[in-house]
Amino acid sequence: MPAERRQPLKIEVPSPKQESLRFGRVGLIVSAGFAIGIIWPRVAGFKLVPSVPSQPAESSSADLTGAPGQAKAAAPVEAPPPPEPEPKASGAAPFDRLRISEPQFLACRQNGKKSKDECDHIEFDRLARPHIQALASCAGADKLLGVLSLGFDLDFTSQAVKNVKSGKSTSFSESQTETLIECEKREFSNVSLVGIAHKHEAYSVFYKVEFEKPEAAEPSGDVTPADVTEASGHATVAWDVALVRSSASRDGTVVARVLQGTRVSVTGRRGDWYRIKYDVKGSVGWVYRTAIGM
Repeated sequence: MPAERRQPLKIEVPSPKQESLRFGRVGLIVSAGFAIGIIWPRVAGFKLVPSVPSQPAESSSADLTGAPGQAKAAAPVEAPPPPEPEPKASGAAPFDRLRISEPQFLACRQNGKKSKDECDHIEFDRLARPHIQALASCAGADKLLGVLSLGFDLDFTSQAVKNVKSGKSTSFSESQTETLIECEKREFSNVSLVGIAHKHEAYSVFYKVEFEKPEAAEPSGDVTPADVTEASGHATVAWDVALVRSSASRDGTVVARVLQGTRVSVTGRRGDWYRIKYDVKGSVGWVYRTAIGM
């Protein structure tokens, strides 16, 4: 058989002009497809992505609750009538029925032993007095008339009031006394002694609390000099140590301490406080009435 003749391989390399024409056609096709992709959805009414929610021009709380909208021009709201004044309570406030003596420090201990020296007078009164006044709000206290001897055992090791107790001079029945003591235990349960300067570890302090009739109670606080009633006479200090103050108030500065049995001259009275001369120099100060047995 005669040998088959093969056609020679022919490779055509396009000229730069032909190459540019081909790329130009491709660019036209791409541009046309892009334009159709942008214009066609808008013409057909399709949305390719969700639209951003529009913010209403005006909003109100009614829109959130579903309540009907309110008119723009709301009627002015009338001011409520002024409240009627509350009637004043007749009689004295409950705590005005109480007459609380100055504190008496009967004993102090160091290392578990009773101190032979005189007990220092720590500033327990300012802390304790508001809680003692709460006795007026205890159950049944509004009907009580008499005296409660109220004692506290102070422990500076634990910085707390360890015990609340009654003394021998209490005039109430056992059940009444127990109710008052339990009330005071709740009052002092969270009282801290932190910050009170002291020399001993433990102290025993007593107060005399008198429950008086409301009409017999005098207004508390300082009074004007015009309320001082001049007096003359002598009295004997009844407390172990009577605190002499610069004014007729428990807020007055302590200017002296006078021991039990000391004779003093009484020169005036202001409420439950007596003005006395307590030394040979004629120094003048004020003491609470029970301190001199009044």
